[in-house]
Amino acid sequence: MRKRLLLTILLLLTVSTSTAFPAEDWTGLTKPVITENKYFLHSGFVFDAVLKTAIFSFNTITPVIAQTEYDITFNDKVVIPKYTKIIGDCSIVKTIDRVNIILHTMVFPDGQEIKFNGMVLHTDGSGGIPGKVKKQRAKLPAQILLNAAAQTADIATGGNVASELIRGLSQETSAEISEKQDYSIEVPKDTAIQVYVIDRIEY
Repeated sequence: MRKRLLLTILLLLTVSTSTAFPAEDWTGLTKPVITENKYFLHSGFVFDAVLKTAIFSFNTITPVIAQTEYDITFNDKVVIPKYTKIIGDCSIVKTIDRVNIILHTMVFPDGQEIKFNGMVLHTDGSGGIPGKVKKQRAKLPAQILLNAAAQTADIATGGNVASELIRGLSQETSAEISEKQDYSIEVPKDTAIQVYVIDRIEY
């Protein structure tokens, strides 16, 4: 009984203390960031865009172009006008069905551009853009090399056992190659995405 009474008193004291001394409101940074530029985007800012180029993982050297479909606002100010293009590169690192995209340049509708460090997220906020996985049959250079080796052996030895062995290996490799499957990931044009600002930019 005494323990319960003591706990009740302590609880009442805690509540009364927190009520008597409320937490101080947040007043901002001691040394706020001051910029002379008209616009800025903070790290972690996310906005919507749409891919304007299709992505095919067999040719990731092709640049990726995304575009805003409406004005992007921050603090009641348009910071990115609609039809702004965001350019980047794609890669397929440690992924089964997703394409990773890093963005490096933002081009505004009037042709002005700025350097930009961002990445593309799926609309659910996850990293990378899911695509359609397809199996591709690929012919590898090994078959060509073995055929060339067999022809060279024919010329050098007059078609002896060595050339026949190489030719047999070539045929076996050819059969294996015909069954080999390579995978590609395709992301269609006009896919909705989110753009994540990695580093703060001022412009």
